[in-house]
This record gives sequence, structure tokens and C-alpha cells, in this order.
Amino acid sequence: MMTTEQTKHTEQMVRNHTFSELLTILGQTKQLDGLQVSVAENEKKAIPIFYPFRVDQYFLFMVTSGEISLKLNLTHHVIGEGEFVLIEPGTICQFIGSSEFISSRCLSFSKDFLLKVGIYQKYLSAFKLLGPDLNTHVALENDEIVLLSRIFNMLYANIVTRQKSEFSQEIIHHNFSLLVYELVNVFYHHNQKLKTKPTRKQDLAARFMKLLIKYYREERSVQFYAGQLAVTPRYLTQTVKEAVGKTAGDLIDEMVITEAMILLNDPVYSIGQVALLLQFSDQFFFSKFFKNKTSLTPSEYRKSKQDASILVEEQSALLPERVLSDIH
Repeated sequence: MMTTEQTKHTEQMVRNHTFSELLTILGQTKQLDGLQVSVAENEKKAIPIFYPFRVDQYFLFMVTSGEISLKLNLTHHVIGEGEFVLIEPGTICQFIGSSEFISSRCLSFSKDFLLKVGIYQKYLSAFKLLGPDLNTHVALENDEIVLLSRIFNMLYANIVTRQKSEFSQEIIHHNFSLLVYELVNVFYHHNQKLKTKPTRKQDLAARFMKLLIKYYREERSVQFYAGQLAVTPRYLTQTVKEAVGKTAGDLIDEMVITEAMILLNDPVYSIGQVALLLQFSDQFFFSKFFKNKTSLTPSEYRKSKQDASILVEEQSALLPERVLSDIH
């Protein structure tokens, strides 16, 4: 088992997709340090990445027509017309697919940008958007869609047209603050409506998922999580199965495989290093585990993703920038 210092070191070594990397993959031009806004109206989408990755900024994604399917920390979401989702830094994301045409609004911002604008410091206690128990996927009401779309469009227009004009920074910061507070209000409103006391089984499953996200790199036994939750492994397995449709063991394996894919997508790490980071005794046992769960060896998986990346780059070079402008 890893020590606390080793665990911290491992977490630091896991490669994220930085904001700049995502912009490059999506074919976008950087707008401002720590802030990016995109608006798409009935555009044809071509998702350039299907492998799991971890983000380092906040992403707020609203769909006004069409839909997009993705996994966030193993939970499958379909973001349909009139729906909104918040993706927090550190979230493991994986795109599954989307409708052929989609209209959407996307806002991405960093914690540093919040500090720069003054929201995070001054209103932290009221900033429900950052609350740990927030339901991050909500269905909006019609008037909310209209209002948020208008503010999104205004912020986008100001970023594109006013970056070099007098008071441009102040105007953009005020527009951003307005959008954030309206979003806070919307999320708070919908979370209050949805606030119901979970059953004991739902609560246990939720606590298990929080522990899993924290410990999956070094703990792969159901017994460990059952001990942390003061229940038997059998009860935990049955309860999680009833609550989310998968056993505790299935979710542990899925989380480890997802992390393995993230590491294998980074050529910096050898397969042996990936095995070490994920606490396997050696490369042989890691490769056997990976193939058992994915039908591919780590080497085969890595090669398939490298080949896919080359194909995406070739296809992206033939597409206009607008086609890739809002795939978040």
C-alpha cells in the first residue's frame, strides 16, 4: 500500500488535459487567460476525442437543441435540449457521442479567473456552484434558457469584438459575473426543488462513490470500502448494485481501467510505469487485468489511440474551424 506522500506524488503525475491542450484538440483559438466562451447554432459536430481524460478547469455546458452523451466520473449523462451540466476541475470525462447537429453554449473558466474577477473571494459562502453536494446536471425552464442564452451571447460578443477597446476588461468581467450569478441562481433553484432525503441505500452508494474516487489508485478490494463504511462486503455489493445497476467490484474495476486509459494515452509513461502508478505488483498482472477488462493489451490499446489521433488530425485539417468550435 502507498504512503500518503506516495499517493500525493502519484496524483500529481497523472496527466490532465490542460485548458490549452483541449483548445488545440477542439480546433479553437484561445480567447482570454482562464476564460473561454463558445456559441454554436445548429452546427454539425465531429467529436475528436473518445478516450477518457481529466480536465483542469470548470466547464458549463448548455444544450438548446440536439444532445450530447458523455461520462463524468463513470456516471453516464445525456445532455439534451434545455439541459445544463457543470463539470468541475479534476473530473474524468469521456465523450460517448452526439446528435448530428447541435446548438449549445459553453463556458470554461479557471479558479484563477474567479479570483481575478473577485467572485470567489468575496462571495465564497454564497457561491452554491462550488458546493460539494450540488446536482450538476439540471433541466432548465424555458425562461431560464432564454435568459442564459442572451447573457452567453452577450459575453461571447464582447470577448470577440471588445478585447482591444476601452474598458473591455471591465465589460467582460461584469458580463462574466452576471452569467455566473445567474447560473448560481438557476442551480440553487433546481437543487432546492430536487432536494429530497435519500434512502439509506442511496446514501451508502453515494458515500461509496466518494470513497472510490478518493482511493481507487491504491485500494481495489471491496473489503476495504466495506470496512470504511462499516458494512459487510456482501451488503455493500448488493446495495450498490440496487442503487446504480453495477456492483461495487464492477465500479472499482471500471475506475481503475479508466485511470489506466488516461495514463496510457500519455506517451511519457511506459506500461511498466503505469502498472506501478496503479499499484499492480508488476507489468504482467497489470496487462492481464487490462486485457481481461478491455479485450486489448495495454500495448494494443495505446497503439489504437495513437492511430486514431493521427486520423483525427488529418480529418480536422480538412474541416472549417466552426465545425469544431463547441465540442465540450
